[in-house]
Amino acid sequence: MVYLNPGGFNFGPRNLDGYGISNIVFAVVYTIFLYAACIYLWLQRHHPAVKMRKVGLMLLSVLVIHVFCFMVFTVYFMNGAWPCSVEFWSMNLYLPIGIGLWQAQNQQLLIVSRQQTQMITSNETYKPLLPLRGRGIGTPRYWFWRFKLWYQGISTQGKYEGFVLLGIIVQFIVSMVVYNISRKFNHYGIVSHHTTPGLCRRGWEWAPSVIWQFLWNFFFGPYLLWKIRMIRDIYHWRLQTIIAVVAGVPGTPLWLAAVYTDKFGPVNKYWLPAMWFVPGIMAMEIVTLAFPIYQIFKHKRAARETQRVLAEFDQKRIGSSIGSTTLNDSLATGSLKSKRNGKMYSMESLDECLNGSHEGLQIYASCVELNGENIIFLSKVLAYKQSCEQLFHNTCKSSNDFRRARKEMFRHALSIFVTLVHAHTASYPINIESPIYNRLEAIFGPATELVAICTTPSRTSSFSATSSSVTPWDEPEEPSGETISAITSSANEFPSFPMRVLSKHSSKYLSGGNGSEEHIIGIDEQEPDGSGILDRHVPDPLDGVEVPTDFDENAFDAAFKSIRYMVWSETWQRYMVWKQKPAHASIGVAI
Repeated sequence: MVYLNPGGFNFGPRNLDGYGISNIVFAVVYTIFLYAACIYLWLQRHHPAVKMRKVGLMLLSVLVIHVFCFMVFTVYFMNGAWPCSVEFWSMNLYLPIGIGLWQAQNQQLLIVSRQQTQMITSNETYKPLLPLRGRGIGTPRYWFWRFKLWYQGISTQGKYEGFVLLGIIVQFIVSMVVYNISRKFNHYGIVSHHTTPGLCRRGWEWAPSVIWQFLWNFFFGPYLLWKIRMIRDIYHWRLQTIIAVVAGVPGTPLWLAAVYTDKFGPVNKYWLPAMWFVPGIMAMEIVTLAFPIYQIFKHKRAARETQRVLAEFDQKRIGSSIGSTTLNDSLATGSLKSKRNGKMYSMESLDECLNGSHEGLQIYASCVELNGENIIFLSKVLAYKQSCEQLFHNTCKSSNDFRRARKEMFRHALSIFVTLVHAHTASYPINIESPIYNRLEAIFGPATELVAICTTPSRTSSFSATSSSVTPWDEPEEPSGETISAITSSANEFPSFPMRVLSKHSSKYLSGGNGSEEHIIGIDEQEPDGSGILDRHVPDPLDGVEVPTDFDENAFDAAFKSIRYMVWSETWQRYMVWKQKPAHASIGVAI
């Protein structure tokens, strides 16, 4: 066996030299590690560090584009054994479709950052549920209405994925037309001529295969980098995007030079033209998988460190004869030390922040950690508990007052569940354990369907676009930075929480223009008997609904403790360290 075939890629026998075998071995080993990383990420797809990344789409893009990458590694070894048509379809399907899918999932950073920023000022929006189809196939008007609901209900990311899907269809049609009209690939074509295997791999027919890759690296990618230039997320998502875009820039120019110029002839014998795409593709694959895996390991290591510190703290308290303490007691007082992180700030400091001015923590969580829904949930539950105390202990003078107060608090609690907890209506559901979620679903699930589902075609078109003093978000004005904290705090002070749906005009404004979200608000007008009323133009979906017997003021206690501990052990510790840095004012958001 020779180390390097002097003829290189010459359409002769298979290249069994050291270089050819090395390519195969490297491709196999690299593929094994890649698949292992994909499997691990899929198993961890619900982890808080990667849940927002749309893991399914991310893995699909990596697996599709890796098919092209693997085939390129085998081309030198096969030495022309792959038919020209096979290489054509590989270049025209796997490469552009993989790039398109990767482009779609990489928009998630921009979309998440924008929506998290919007949550600061419009944190009671929710996604409507599509109604189930009854018997029969329905009339055209019915299906048009269903399509309208579906289009309004999908997110910005879903619409972007739809455009990518349209691009994939166009790419396939163009490739099919080129393949069928060129005589290089068949005998019934109308252009070009039958030629040798070497010349078959050159020509205008191959240019459409790199258009998507060229547009991504020279137009869409740089534009995305410009839009996310102000983001400083802790997941290094922005850095990952920069590396992937920059690494892919040389691919298309070098491929064009290798295919359409003769000066690359000596190089093409060993480094085939398609190999110029490989460094950029491998960089995309590695950063797409390595950064999330690193964040998962980092998150788990921090969790183990926190548990260790708490265990040591409890042991010291028990050993010093102070007495046994609960977990919450040990978190609330004392000095916790971590060898890795230094001082750990107490739970009591977090509670003080949540009960006071927490705008800084909210902005940090939304713009840096991209999990602002946790802080919103905690503040909403605290406001809910305070409202319960005021209603039940200060205003209930009779059984009728008690029933009315219980209904009002159920509406308040339902607003929290629909906008922050429910898996299908919340824009970003909080991450709680399954038993806790199932219990809340049993209490609020039936009412959620009544509130969030669209049951008649007229419901989506009859909303008035009038403004109300209790709906400041109805005004089509961009809220200034000075009013963000006022809007955020005022959203926690509604005395009662009947449900109505925001106007179509306003929902578009709140959801970034796609009209896919609706709003639950409080109404200040009162009927003569003191009970809250609904917008006269919209029927109350909860009219006549009985409050579940399992509902009480402690409905969210388990979820509150779970989110509170997660925020304390992760977000709060990082926020306190970040706040002490001189450059903490340079926080940025997507534009």
